[in-house]
Amino acid sequence: SLGSRRLISARVGIKHAVETALVMCGGASFLRRTHSEHLLVLAYHNIAPNGMDVVGDRSLHLRQSVFASQLDALTRTHDIVALGEAISEIPASQSRPRAAITFDDAYSGAMTAGVEELRARQLPATVFITPSFLDGRAFWWDTLADPRRGLDARIRERALSEGRGLNVEVLALAAEMGLPTYDMPLHARGASTEQLNAALQYDRITFAAHTWSHPNLVSLPNAELAEELQRTRTWLQCFGDRALPMVSYPYGLADRRVQNAAHQAGYTAGFMIDGGWTVAAPSDRFAIPRLNVPAGVSTNGFILRTSGLVQG
Repeated sequence: SLGSRRLISARVGIKHAVETALVMCGGASFLRRTHSEHLLVLAYHNIAPNGMDVVGDRSLHLRQSVFASQLDALTRTHDIVALGEAISEIPASQSRPRAAITFDDAYSGAMTAGVEELRARQLPATVFITPSFLDGRAFWWDTLADPRRGLDARIRERALSEGRGLNVEVLALAAEMGLPTYDMPLHARGASTEQLNAALQYDRITFAAHTWSHPNLVSLPNAELAEELQRTRTWLQCFGDRALPMVSYPYGLADRRVQNAAHQAGYTAGFMIDGGWTVAAPSDRFAIPRLNVPAGVSTNGFILRTSGLVQG
């Protein structure tokens, strides 16, 4: 209704005003100084190219212009370093917190518009790839997201439990529930092989694993769990030293059994999707936290999140 839309708009306006005040009064700057020896690993998903619609599960699809503004803000406050360096090397001294940039899923938009913005600023990033979605395959959470209301949390819950987070199983479950599906444009689908190769022409891009088919790893029996992890690890080897032996867990779901399986599959580190700050050479290398960056956050909201003043 019109009244509901006005209420939402008013709440957003108040939120942005508070964020602006917090940044202007120096709260973010003060808190960053307390994190000067810490590391923040940022987790992005897709970047919607300028002029293209934001579709699917909208929280995952950040506009290119907004991404550019966030990169500019981040470079003013953090030292941005490559992921492999960030978690393995302890700097002698640092006056600013360090940040590493990552992407999950290898969306087409991330590999084109996202890499374009990184290259323009000579910033490094790591892309966690799910090979079975490459060459234009759409992700279930996008195809099931209502264009007006987004992805229903109840659908997500059933998808991760009954559908085990697997595209085929989730879409079959959705069909049983009578749910509609929506077509996705190319920029909101998995990247093409050509786009991966083009991204590697920029020498500060590295690849890592996001499993083979993006399941809820916690729901898998041991044999399937090992296959998901090992198959992707083997696939990555064709990229030589541009591939890192690291994995990010789909949906951020990983218990100790999953983390041990990642270690046994030959990975040297595993990443969650939340948790915020970490340190170089973390003691638990298979539960490294990241800061998820949702679409819709304002530039000042981003500054607050990357300062540690606001989480989530």
